[in-house]
Amino acid sequence: MENFIGQTLGGRYEVREVIGTGGMAVVYKAYCTVLNRYVAIKVLKEEYVQDEEFRKRFYNEAQAVAKLSQNNIVSIYDVCHEENSPEYIVMELCEGVTLKDYLRKKHHLTWQETLYFAQQVARALDHAHSRGIIHQDIKPQNIMLLRDGTAKVMDFGIASFANSQETRKVSSEAIGSVHYISPEQAKGITADFRTDLYSLGVVMYEMLTGTLPFRGETAVAVVMQHLNTVPPVPSSIVPEIPQAMDEIVMHAMCANASQRYSSALDMFRDMERLRTNPNLQLHYSTHNNDLDATRAIQYDAEDATQYMPRVEAADDEDATQYVPRTEAVSPTEKQPASGSNRVYKPAYDEDDEYEQDQPVKRVRTKKKKGGGGKIVVGVIIVALLAAIAYMASGLLGSGDSDAIVVVPNFVGKNYVEEIQNNSDYEDFTFKIVEQEDTSGEYEDGEVIEQDPEEGTEVKEGTKITLTIADVNDGDTDVSTMVPVPSIIGKSYEDAQSALRAAGLTAKRTEQSSETIAEGYVISCNPDVGTEIETGSTVTVVVSTGSANTNKSVPNLTGMTQEQAKSALEKAGLTLGSVEEEESSSTAGTVIRQTVPYGTEVAAGTAVGITIAKAAEEQTTTEPEQPEGSGTASVDVTSSLITIHLPTDRDTCRVTVSVDGSTLRNDTVRTNNGTTTCRVAYSGTHRVVVTVDGESIYDKDFDFG
Repeated sequence: MENFIGQTLGGRYEVREVIGTGGMAVVYKAYCTVLNRYVAIKVLKEEYVQDEEFRKRFYNEAQAVAKLSQNNIVSIYDVCHEENSPEYIVMELCEGVTLKDYLRKKHHLTWQETLYFAQQVARALDHAHSRGIIHQDIKPQNIMLLRDGTAKVMDFGIASFANSQETRKVSSEAIGSVHYISPEQAKGITADFRTDLYSLGVVMYEMLTGTLPFRGETAVAVVMQHLNTVPPVPSSIVPEIPQAMDEIVMHAMCANASQRYSSALDMFRDMERLRTNPNLQLHYSTHNNDLDATRAIQYDAEDATQYMPRVEAADDEDATQYVPRTEAVSPTEKQPASGSNRVYKPAYDEDDEYEQDQPVKRVRTKKKKGGGGKIVVGVIIVALLAAIAYMASGLLGSGDSDAIVVVPNFVGKNYVEEIQNNSDYEDFTFKIVEQEDTSGEYEDGEVIEQDPEEGTEVKEGTKITLTIADVNDGDTDVSTMVPVPSIIGKSYEDAQSALRAAGLTAKRTEQSSETIAEGYVISCNPDVGTEIETGSTVTVVVSTGSANTNKSVPNLTGMTQEQAKSALEKAGLTLGSVEEEESSSTAGTVIRQTVPYGTEVAAGTAVGITIAKAAEEQTTTEPEQPEGSGTASVDVTSSLITIHLPTDRDTCRVTVSVDGSTLRNDTVRTNNGTTTCRVAYSGTHRVVVTVDGESIYDKDFDFG
């Protein structure tokens, strides 16, 4: 394999170091001399340059991502697809860890943190799907987590183009790692956008529980569970998980694609509803009881072993392989065990021989001779046989390794200047012990002793204990100092994730507030921006809402929508859904409210209303408005978003969102001229306002 370190690619990219190696490509960190920034360059391995299928798949990634521009998708800057030149893609440099590595360290995440990352992935998928791109390989190894908590979806190498038959020929049969593929991918049939939602459901299951929904000793066993098995709900493994989270995950993982979410946006909206209401019920629980309309394939381990052909081992345990279409099983042939419901098989054990990231290559059904009609299970060509022993890392992720390395000499080196963050020592982790040194032999921060000693052979990842000289009687600080991130005005879960990404720990305290909504951060100690040691604890003050928790619902009947909204806000409540209904009452006035007048409810409760609408025959023609009267505009301040409504219509649909979170989505009458949305944020956030589906404001705004 050619090493490009020290070379300049394309006359502008100075290659500095290797940052990742996978089955088909090597990723380098490089410096762009034209734009003066660091980038990541993904170079196709030399052995695959002459393979047209690999070159098409490699170039397919650049084509797919070039169509996309979204904060949660790794950006493509440049591509080289020329003869007599190395094939490479120039990408955004993302410095962080893969979700897979993060899960290995954390084992499992809280449901709030799972929502935080999953919503970002759903936003990325919604954007990709809106451009006709199906990722087809969503898994934790392909999700990068940055230090600020941003999740980035990467590796569109087997993405397909929903509206391009020519492009789909390259990858229409490609599937991802066996544990995350959808049933339709396993069968080799045409996949649509919903296949990504199935994979996201599996990823969420793993984040919530620390275990995969399906495990087995072979790839065959895992694939058959995708087709025949319903896993237990996540809350049966981690009881703290809310019911709605169970429903979201299981709804996404329906074996029958027609019973899953119809879009990533619908899935995102359910997650957003859950984020604001942990007691939410979605009533999806019965959907998973029905199998796909096509009868699932019966699994027989003995048959599968008997018909397993020999294949060459792949280089990368996460490399995506290919499957042809699975033949349907005749109704007269052997069917699954009695009952049409999928049956759960026990979750995996950490000591399973079959590696959890093992990909699958082929599924085929075949009749067994002389078996009285007994069906021989389709054959799956299991790629990466060598990878089971080697445990090669993913393209941008890393896996467990048994590689042996030799411990170098650290004694005499300054830890901060020569060892910490030095890529030469990335095979090791370090435990730091400070020791006062009065000998004068070592300078402050230098290594006095190491354990194990120089020359010792150890496994990659072994922890090396370094004893550091402290010549200032304990004042040496070899730890990393980081600023407290901006968390004021964020939900506690988002603040917790931001602190965790910065290497800090959150300690929650609560305080009532008349201005900050319940569950959102009022202040923190130390203050935002203060430099503190990595690992320090930040006290986060979270609002419990108004001190007067019980509010009386006012009588809204006869009010206009704006009057009702104002009355609710004065009562410490919020306006919920707004519907219209033909009525003999005055058009534009409230005829019904979802919470009865006088009911005692918690502060901040949303009360929906129904507005009277004139009967069709009573509709009068409004005089034509002057040209330009249909124009809407927006004013944004640190606490209020004001929408100036168009006057060429009676009502319009207004939506307001900040960083993708919907703050308002309702129908308003335009006769008042304006409508408002109160906000409580700090720092810069993306504000999007639409009127009747048309975006009239889409900008970053600094709330101070």
